[in-house]
Amino acid sequence: MEIFVEIYQYLSVHDLYFSFSHLNSRLNSIFKSLPNLNLIATSHLDPVLSFFKSFSTVQLHFDCSRSSTLSQFNLSNFIGIQSFTIDLPVDSHDYIQPVKQLEEFLHPDLSPHLRFLRIPYCSKRLVHWIFTGAFPQLKACHLYHDRYSRIILSSLTNHRLPYLRQLTIHNCDGDDLETMLLMCPNLNYLEFSLDSVLPPFDHLNSPYLSLKRLRLFRIRSFLFHHNDQFDSLLSYFPNLIHFDLIADQCSVQDERLDLYKVAQYFNHRVPHLKVLNLRVYVTNRNRPSLVRHTFTQISQLHSLFKCLGRTGGFVHIASFDFTKTCFYDHKFVRPASE
Repeated sequence: MEIFVEIYQYLSVHDLYFSFSHLNSRLNSIFKSLPNLNLIATSHLDPVLSFFKSFSTVQLHFDCSRSSTLSQFNLSNFIGIQSFTIDLPVDSHDYIQPVKQLEEFLHPDLSPHLRFLRIPYCSKRLVHWIFTGAFPQLKACHLYHDRYSRIILSSLTNHRLPYLRQLTIHNCDGDDLETMLLMCPNLNYLEFSLDSVLPPFDHLNSPYLSLKRLRLFRIRSFLFHHNDQFDSLLSYFPNLIHFDLIADQCSVQDERLDLYKVAQYFNHRVPHLKVLNLRVYVTNRNRPSLVRHTFTQISQLHSLFKCLGRTGGFVHIASFDFTKTCFYDHKFVRPASE
């Protein structure tokens, strides 16, 4: 038995199944009961699903070329999992219906040791479990591209999740950003999309020191200089190493975007920053000045202004070369020698 346990650690469940299954009943019983098995499945017809009795890690990959949906999987072997992931094509909500089935096996009583969760859709019931600490070992939770149900956290503000380290949450209200930071005081990774304005932090009274990577998407009416909104935002996260921001500049104030000041904010507030990805849709007032200033001049303002792109009013500034994956009318990459 010990020899087989040692062997299986170097093989995937599919290698185990196709190499050793059905040789004899003794081997079958040993392999069926192996602990800590990692499953990667693309179809509910995968034979390993009916052979092994349990898995500690489960990854389900759906794509348009296969007919499987979550409802077709027998989830009884997923009980007690530590890690669960669903990967879906963009805008493929139908793959995970009905969500009630997802709730049944992601119930805290059945998966008390859940440590990693990545799913594209989260019901109100699951949100309540996650953010009231029903999964006490959960360290990473990624609720990605949830466009069909707005997640509301305002009723859960009395709870704290000190062990949660990574959080991705989409389709929230702007006020929920501060709520999440207060509920999860030890995050080192946060990805948040809101599709609304970013409200002031009224209750975050001290810098959030643990956060190393912050990604903020779809912020509306963002102010870079008026009321020091951008400078104030960065001041809460002095230990950032990686920062992503996608925002629409506020058209009401119609402030002039000063990239020299933006560079100063980065130098002053986040001195440890290594990776920058800044994408801004600027107001009409700012577009002529961005044309007058050459990309070469802008790239000299900060050491992380290495790659720049512009299409109409959309400006992209990053510390890495994005030119192979993003298409712009005008592009510039600072030579490596500089």
